[in-house]
Amino acid sequence: MALLKKSRAAADKPLELEPEKVLPEILEALAAEGYRPTQDNDIRIVYKNEGTYFCFYYRTEDPEFLLLRATFERSVYEDVHEAFIYKACAATDFDQKVSKAYVDEDGDVVFSVESFLLPGTPVARLALRLNDALAATIAFFHRKLPELIKEYEREEEEAEELSQISGLPN
Repeated sequence: MALLKKSRAAADKPLELEPEKVLPEILEALAAEGYRPTQDNDIRIVYKNEGTYFCFYYRTEDPEFLLLRATFERSVYEDVHEAFIYKACAATDFDQKVSKAYVDEDGDVVFSVESFLLPGTPVARLALRLNDALAATIAFFHRKLPELIKEYEREEEEAEELSQISGLPN
């Protein structure tokens, strides 16, 4: 009977977000999944997912917002024309819906997924879903980029063939 009263009292109590527990819950969830997360400052957790550094950002001053981000330096794509990177980012944004892919002011390619944290949100489960969403976003981008390059090369070949057939310059 006491247990029933306790559960009713808990059910009647409004859900509250406890900002000080968010990062520890994320650390625990990632560690339980086999990642080796570290909290390198007050607002950031860093870990590797399939060789890529992922960073969770959370500020207790803005307790309803959680961000997960991965950044690839421009040098990773030094052999790829910038236009293809922008097109792949746009295709990623369009297809993936909940995530963003963009080129920052330094020319690095940034992938992010963000979420609002509402009272009662299961933080650990949300963090793992964000992790999966960001991994899927990065994978999509890395599939799309070569597709765009091949499509361009194919169009160039077709244009070359047409110009040879017609005798007109490209």
